[in-house]
Amino acid sequence: MSSVSVKPELIASACSRTAHALDWGTESLVAFGTGSAVALYDPTDAQGPGIHATLQGHTKRVNSVRFVRTISGAPTDTIVSASADCTARVWQRALDSWECKSVLSGHQNPVISTASIELEDGRIIVVTASTDGTMRVFEINGDSVCVQTVDVGSRNAIDVAITVLPDCGALVLATGNTDNCVHLYTRAQAAGEKFAKALKLTGHDDWVTAVTFLRYTDMDTGRGNSTIAHWQAGDVVLASASEDKYVRLWRISQAAVSQAAGAGQDSDKLAAQAMLDAFAKTGDASAAAQLSTRAHIMAVASHSGERSYAVSLDSVLIGHDNWVHSVTWTHLEGLPSLISASADSSVIVWAPDADAGVWSSVARLGEAGGAVQGFLGAAVSPSGTRVLAHGYQGSLHMWRAADGLWLPQASASGHYASVQDVCWDPRGNYLLSVSTDQTARLYAPVARGWREIARPQIHGYDMRCAAFVSPFIYVSGSDEMVLRVFTATQQFVASWQALTHSDVPVSELSRLAVGASLPVLGLSNKAVDEEQIRALQEADTNELNDNYQMRQTHTDVLANAAMSAANGGEPPLEEHLLRHTLWPEVDKLYGHPYEIFAVAAAHSGDWIATACKASLDKHAAIRVYSAHTWQPPSVRDHNGGEQGVAAVPLMAHSLTITRMRFSPPDDKYLLSVSRDRSWAIFEKTAHADVFDEPTGPYRLAHHQMKAHTRIIWDAAWAPDARFFATASRDKAIKLWPTPQAGSPYTAKPVVLTFPEAVTAVDFLPALVRGHQYVLAAALENGQVLVLTAEMEEGKAIPSAWNTVEVPRKDAHVAMVHRLAWRPQSQQPRKSQSGLGDDSEVWMVASASDDQSVRIFSVAL
Repeated sequence: MSSVSVKPELIASACSRTAHALDWGTESLVAFGTGSAVALYDPTDAQGPGIHATLQGHTKRVNSVRFVRTISGAPTDTIVSASADCTARVWQRALDSWECKSVLSGHQNPVISTASIELEDGRIIVVTASTDGTMRVFEINGDSVCVQTVDVGSRNAIDVAITVLPDCGALVLATGNTDNCVHLYTRAQAAGEKFAKALKLTGHDDWVTAVTFLRYTDMDTGRGNSTIAHWQAGDVVLASASEDKYVRLWRISQAAVSQAAGAGQDSDKLAAQAMLDAFAKTGDASAAAQLSTRAHIMAVASHSGERSYAVSLDSVLIGHDNWVHSVTWTHLEGLPSLISASADSSVIVWAPDADAGVWSSVARLGEAGGAVQGFLGAAVSPSGTRVLAHGYQGSLHMWRAADGLWLPQASASGHYASVQDVCWDPRGNYLLSVSTDQTARLYAPVARGWREIARPQIHGYDMRCAAFVSPFIYVSGSDEMVLRVFTATQQFVASWQALTHSDVPVSELSRLAVGASLPVLGLSNKAVDEEQIRALQEADTNELNDNYQMRQTHTDVLANAAMSAANGGEPPLEEHLLRHTLWPEVDKLYGHPYEIFAVAAAHSGDWIATACKASLDKHAAIRVYSAHTWQPPSVRDHNGGEQGVAAVPLMAHSLTITRMRFSPPDDKYLLSVSRDRSWAIFEKTAHADVFDEPTGPYRLAHHQMKAHTRIIWDAAWAPDARFFATASRDKAIKLWPTPQAGSPYTAKPVVLTFPEAVTAVDFLPALVRGHQYVLAAALENGQVLVLTAEMEEGKAIPSAWNTVEVPRKDAHVAMVHRLAWRPQSQQPRKSQSGLGDDSEVWMVASASDDQSVRIFSVAL
């Protein structure tokens, strides 16, 4: 038997929806929270898989991720993550992997922010802030020790930052709190020292959401810039952002007695006057009234004795129209610069304006009036040439500086809530995923690895299941009582062809609508065909102005076409995915009384089987629909009517049906499993336009009661349909021989046991080398397993199965809902070098509660 190796091809997941969940380390490494894991992402690797690893250990959402930085601000190979599980974790790189070196515990509530610094002696100081009203200070030098707990009371610290004062080597800690103030604490560097409260800086009108330090040095070239000409080498500048829409800069410098008394230099007065003039232009009298440049004196204890520092307001940055969630320092053209992210859907790049004498916006990134619902945070690369922001829906947005412009770039994407189902189109060209974030997403292999290429459905309900009927038609179910049918558009196919260099017959393309448009206040994507486009293009201006719906459709579809043409074979941007990749809804399937839970499509493309949530047997029904008419099949009216009547549902179960599968290759059987711990098999009846059986194309063949001792979550057919597998919460997979017509079913299953509940299974859709079965299984804890067995002579079911586990660093961290092997139409392919000549490489996709979609290549 050949060996089995597994490699991740795609990890698609969104960033945590918190302000400090993303940080940029080295030029090629970004870390961000995603669910309960930390994702590592290389934004410079256009050929890579996007997210290339996830760090697993937290048990709840990761709220904050920060690289530990040196005194100079350079990132190290250490990451600190903070979580809603009330802990922070310290991760360190070891060759090509990352290991958790310390778990920082002690908080009673979620940890929402961290700050850390590596000192010259190798010690790491970490400060964690929690909603329990405390901050904890840890020193890490091999072991981690909590040296101090700072009580901040009910005015929680939302963000924290730490640096070293250049002149005396003392540590200064800044916190942004819900009392609208910035608080400063200081301590000496020596081990075991304690932070002491030094100052409270007032001025903000609302919660202070972000704080960050800049150490100004002789390397900075701001001497000739009137805005920062008064900054001296050795100054520390603190930037604070607030929900009051402003960013404030505070300068910390060594204090002279005259400064303590309030005698500022001429450049300070000029800066203050420039700020007042700027406020006057905004018309914000209240903000101007709160502007004070009076220097506060801060006494700092250090190893060389007590020093005095002056802390004064240096600038107020005005430009955002909503809450500012994050701010970070960078350097552009040798000048200190700032990047701020706001709920007003913009990221602003700030730089000191030498002519105006104030900080001004040199670039405003984001789409004005776009569909992005604001940004929660932004980070900048060490070179200052890339900016990566994350939005309210966890989406990543990247821009690259080139020739004075900031150009948008495609970046990693994914769901921001539990992924419930994944399915491949019948040809294996792309993968569809659906999630409780109310979206459906399509992933395909492009020249630059696997990427999200479309978002065909943005729904108003949490989505639960989906199934492809044909390469360009799928059916989806959600927390509503109807199923919806969607078809691809010509614009999608054209974009997909440009990305993958695939061919589609003209006959197939001509049957598709040109595009899709979502009407104002509408709930269904509407198809737009070529005749409508021509009519809209020929309509005069007055007619379009009189018909808002026509104008809206006209604008959307033409913008879609223009965007697709301009895309030039590049993966679509987040803004394009949100607006221009919808598929039109062509029909609805009615009949279920409760929320849809499962859907399956026949291999022939003729039938759709559906089921809903049920607590009574009368609701635990399977409804079968024709994929040609989208109606229930017609059956003979045995009461004497001449016309056919709709078939009655298939009945067997008493609780929610969790999964249905048609048998390969001819759909002879329909298998269903349920929360009632039973499975049922329905066999195909004689094909007819009007069926004799009251249940239509299928009738009950066998119902196996008490097949497991707990809920059955999933089921799958072997590729030759000689047997099938059921997976249950009772920690077992059972392999059952297929019932034979006319014979009593007395067979005993082959039982495979596991350490955790089994939540998903799927058989590879072909026998490897003609004699090997391959079964993928997933457990409740996120483990993914590949089981292989050779056909055994005289036995319907192999009894000897070998198990290979997907490495935990590549697997999920929460319950896996679905596994799906890529269809044989494009598999197998010859493997890469390093494997045997007869090896085959297949791909399996998985969907999990950890909000990720993963695709693994499995070499067999």
